[in-house]
Amino acid sequence: MKTRFAHHRRTVWAVALLFSVLPRGAFALDPRKSLTQYSRLVWTQQDGLPQDTIRAIAQTPDGYLWLGTDEGLARFDGYEFVVFDKSNCALPGNSITALASAGNGALWIGTSNGLAEYRDRQFHTYTTKQGLPDNAISGLYEDHGGTLWIVAGVYLSRFQDGKFTNFAPDADLPVTSVRQIREDRHHDLWVAGFSRVVKMSGSQFVTMIDPKILNGDIVTSMVADRHDNFWIGGSAGILKRSPTGEIRRYGARDGLPDQLVRALWEDRDGNIWAGTNLGIARLDGDRFVTPRDGDNRNSVRCLFEDREGNLWVGSNSGLTRYRDDILTVYGKSEGLPSDEPNAVFQDHSGRIWVGFHDSGLMLFSGGGNRVFTTRDGLPNNEIFSIRETRDGDLLIGARGGLVRMHGTRFTTFVPPDPLGRVNVFDAMEESTGRIWLATPGGLAELHANKIRFVIPGPPLLVSSMVTLANGRDGALWAGTYGKGLWRIKGDDTKLFTTADGLASDEIRSLYQDPDGTLWVGTFGGGLNALREGKFLKFTAKDGLLSDNVSDLADDGESLWLSTTRGICRIAKRQLWEFAQHQRPRLEPVNYGVEDGLRSAQCSPSFPVGSGGYRAANGQIWFTTSRGLAVFDPGARKPSPLAPSVQLVEIAVDGALVDLGHGTRLGPKSERIQIRYTGIHLRAPERVRYSHMLEGLDPAWTEAGNRRVINYNSLRHGHYRFRVKAEVPGAPPSEQSYAFEVLPQFYERAWFRLLCAAMLAACAWAVYQLRLRQIRYRFALVLEERARLAREIHDTLAQGFVGISSQLDAVAMCLADQTTPARTFLDLARRMARHSLTEARRSVMDLRASALEGQDLAAALESGTRMWTAGSGVGVDVDITGTPGALPQEMEQHLLRIAQEAVANALKHAGASKISVKLHMEAGKLYLRIQDNGRGFEEDGVFASRGGHFGLIGMRERAERLGGELQLSSHPGEGTEVEVKVPLP
Repeated sequence: MKTRFAHHRRTVWAVALLFSVLPRGAFALDPRKSLTQYSRLVWTQQDGLPQDTIRAIAQTPDGYLWLGTDEGLARFDGYEFVVFDKSNCALPGNSITALASAGNGALWIGTSNGLAEYRDRQFHTYTTKQGLPDNAISGLYEDHGGTLWIVAGVYLSRFQDGKFTNFAPDADLPVTSVRQIREDRHHDLWVAGFSRVVKMSGSQFVTMIDPKILNGDIVTSMVADRHDNFWIGGSAGILKRSPTGEIRRYGARDGLPDQLVRALWEDRDGNIWAGTNLGIARLDGDRFVTPRDGDNRNSVRCLFEDREGNLWVGSNSGLTRYRDDILTVYGKSEGLPSDEPNAVFQDHSGRIWVGFHDSGLMLFSGGGNRVFTTRDGLPNNEIFSIRETRDGDLLIGARGGLVRMHGTRFTTFVPPDPLGRVNVFDAMEESTGRIWLATPGGLAELHANKIRFVIPGPPLLVSSMVTLANGRDGALWAGTYGKGLWRIKGDDTKLFTTADGLASDEIRSLYQDPDGTLWVGTFGGGLNALREGKFLKFTAKDGLLSDNVSDLADDGESLWLSTTRGICRIAKRQLWEFAQHQRPRLEPVNYGVEDGLRSAQCSPSFPVGSGGYRAANGQIWFTTSRGLAVFDPGARKPSPLAPSVQLVEIAVDGALVDLGHGTRLGPKSERIQIRYTGIHLRAPERVRYSHMLEGLDPAWTEAGNRRVINYNSLRHGHYRFRVKAEVPGAPPSEQSYAFEVLPQFYERAWFRLLCAAMLAACAWAVYQLRLRQIRYRFALVLEERARLAREIHDTLAQGFVGISSQLDAVAMCLADQTTPARTFLDLARRMARHSLTEARRSVMDLRASALEGQDLAAALESGTRMWTAGSGVGVDVDITGTPGALPQEMEQHLLRIAQEAVANALKHAGASKISVKLHMEAGKLYLRIQDNGRGFEEDGVFASRGGHFGLIGMRERAERLGGELQLSSHPGEGTEVEVKVPLP
């Protein structure tokens, strides 16, 4: 037992030493780590697997991991399993025995009842009816040329160009009962049978391992490595054939946990892995190594390395993923005496010392890990801090006092505290050689092998000194558990608290960098910095991982903070930019369980000042509540692959739609649910999503880790759903899907056109009805006006005419009389004539338009002849130009002007001839009425004459048409009236 434990400790140290000097590979399981230092995660039937026994694993180009079980086929995206079986797809059977991923994106599935191909979301089945020699499939392999090789029953079958070519054992192959097939680095096919292993070279089969060498071993797995070695696993261990034909067997004496080897795999770093009946093993040099007991008792059925470098193990107990991480953790599994380290320190010779919560002090050295406990002279096995003096002695703060270690000899100094507070949380030597102690009783000094208190504290826990740091100006800095920060230089002491700008009085770590900035880790106040006499504060609200900082280390560019929620790395440049308001928020890089920590809590059992330490080779060591974690900032880190984004399904009102082609969704699609995934098998919890629906969303929507989106009552139209997935350190990847929501019948163009036509027809009908109503009402008005005109003409007007005639006769009889009766008679006669004029005007306005049913030219010609009928006056009407349709109002006014001018010529001019001329040309109309009467003086001609309508009305009508009226007359020369009107 002691021999095995010592050997294991030496192995762990060798691993640590190699880890510090060799570059790390990307996306692979680092062979320099022990198997327990890989992150291990297990999925079982309780997590969604159809069954715990995994018989086959494959990965298709879209990133999905496929698992074959006895209860169906399972597809895994890192989050959940989707199960395919005979109840929901066209699989020939539920017992999946073999899987092979094809270069064209298809997945070949071997079952106990036939062969299936999954491509473009469809299953296609092949059985003996399609040419298989046997439906019991036990092996599948696609070679470099895309040809599928099948182990069907005892036969070998080749599927190429849609046809099966079968090879019968003994007849077509020099083997009995085909068991396994594999291709080597030179693309030659190796076939293992019950009795021998042969290689197909061209069309010939050459025996590579004969029955004597196999010695009855049943071949269960084969792999060809990059060095042309061929590895064969079977019921009697592992057989390796070198390129020169040498045979090497591996069994229990070589580290295999069991003789039955069902799976072999070579990873991308060239490591050979074996899956046995009692767990996995990795070839390390010339021996196989296994994880510690308890984690490796499962019967392994298959091994597979995915494109991200994770190793997947299918066993009778579920699916296991082994993942390499950025951080390397050491604990009891790797030979440490405890999983609870409190302090870590590197001495001047490069040796790593670790102090534990309950297991003493350990030297992490190449000669084996040596542990010192109370049996070796320590006052207690709980260690709080480790420092070194200038002469190479270790100063160890422990429960029970200060321990000075010289070589392997311990000397303990106990603080003289009357209350029995004898713990020393931190101790360090300053530049003058004075040794300071941080204790529950205050700040003390070791001088002449005696301890005396320099700054004693009250018997309160909050006053305990817990951490120390040397200042570059010779001062000493001391942090308390809850009373602030002390500065001591000579006899000058000063206490800084929250009143001076500290974010918290609970000090946990101190460090002064080369530029003089004092960095202060606090509990509750985050990270503080004392710079140029002023405290700066950086907290979780500003972007830090936590406000509880138990320790810090400096790699030159960044500070590494040990917190209660993990490790936080923040660039000092960021901190200064934030302090100067040049950036709105801190953006640190955080490390937790997903990066390899077994616990995110980096705080030890009691806050002390040695929880994080930067070694001389650049490694940074962290104490956590579950092991010692190591980070090498100078090593090459794997760059994560971008997630493979896939649309999982689209459901419309609960019914799934076919994703094979663009989708046309019905007009009654109320609820559209889209499920998507970003396949990142290494760390699916780190994938973050954003999505946008083109046609609805104006910009991308951040979805966090949510992988489903619902859209309700989308309007009809064309849409494109786009989703992006990304992980830190990798570019985003995107997937999109176009679909159309069909319109309701009332939203279609033909329906809208029909409605528009119906509305137009209705509007036309309403218009016609309204027009008929207007015409009818207008006819009634005209009829009434005509009736009134007749009544006035036949009664009032005629009466006025009679009265006027009688008055004229009376006036003639009284012509020679000058009595007042003559005066009154003349007045009555003038009044009667005025009333007659007004009656005629009313009759003229009430009569129907003379234009009704004819244009202006015709109305002028007929009207002029009507107006002069019976007068004996000659009339000449001349129409020239190009007559055209004129506005009715214009024609009415021009006709009335002509009528008035003719009437004036008849009544007042005594003319014997009247000429009416109408001429129209582009943009202008001319109307001229001319007579050969007596004429008159033009002065005052537009004033009202004796109450007659007069020429003023003619001028007003011309002005209303936007034209002008010109009158020319001289006594004895007749009169000419000319109207010029612009045409519309």
